[in-house]
Amino acid sequence: MNMTWTALRWVWRLEAPLFVGIPPAGALNRCRPYVPARTLWGAVTAEISRSSNGDSFPDYRKRGEEIREQCRFTYLFPAEKRGDKVLAWRPLFRKKGLQWCCNGGEEYLSDRDFRRRLMGSRPGTAIAPESYSASEGTLRETECINPWWRDSNCQEETSAVLLLGYVFLRKNGFRSQLDNIDTLFVGGDTRYGHGRISRVGGHKEAGDVSVFGKPIHRDRENPGIQSDIIWGHALEGDWQKKQMIQGEQELLGGWNQGSPWRGKLTWAPGTFLTESAVWSIEKDGYWKHQDKNRRERK
Repeated sequence: MNMTWTALRWVWRLEAPLFVGIPPAGALNRCRPYVPARTLWGAVTAEISRSSNGDSFPDYRKRGEEIREQCRFTYLFPAEKRGDKVLAWRPLFRKKGLQWCCNGGEEYLSDRDFRRRLMGSRPGTAIAPESYSASEGTLRETECINPWWRDSNCQEETSAVLLLGYVFLRKNGFRSQLDNIDTLFVGGDTRYGHGRISRVGGHKEAGDVSVFGKPIHRDRENPGIQSDIIWGHALEGDWQKKQMIQGEQELLGGWNQGSPWRGKLTWAPGTFLTESAVWSIEKDGYWKHQDKNRRERK
């Protein structure tokens, strides 16, 4: 059977602190512990646009739309190498609240312990031009993902933070451009060298059946993942009236090039459902529930 989508498994090594912001808490600029699909799309668009336009100014808008049509990204989650395996840590809401699971669900960490292993913070302040000293009331901290895992017991050697995710390509489009990308700058403050990630090995096809251990559907207009756990931001809908949900909601928003991006209310990564469902990955990175009856009528 000819499949519409090819799934590639991505592994990247974090080489500098990475900041992907969420609304601040007081003087703390908070950071997400993963890389959303939309952030990844922006980084890939910037890299391909700059590398393919020669001496002319990159047409970011046109290239970005082409990539939105031809590519779908999953989120990149923190991972670590154990032996010859790369194991990703993914969020999961349980009765005890948000936890992070690894190694097929055999290991769990509370959100507090996981962040203690992964996250750090950097102080900053504005400079008063009249005195060249710290401006009063501007002292703040900025969270970021560290390039190295912090050992829980402070007794073992630290290991590099890897990022693991997948990209779907329509009819293998943009494959050569992606194969040529060895380094990306992701998230905020990239002009200071933050968010630098380097590819580990080649882009490997993700077998034929699974993404993050879940079955996938590659023969549809948008690629689908069958899962009882949401590992992106999922749009609200009638589906949530039909089953029990453990998770939290988040209103997303932001900016497109030159205009605000009107966000939507979503279920956050790690949301758990009582029944497995098929989720399509949309152009803007949202996960959208696919109605079972509608699929069967097609």
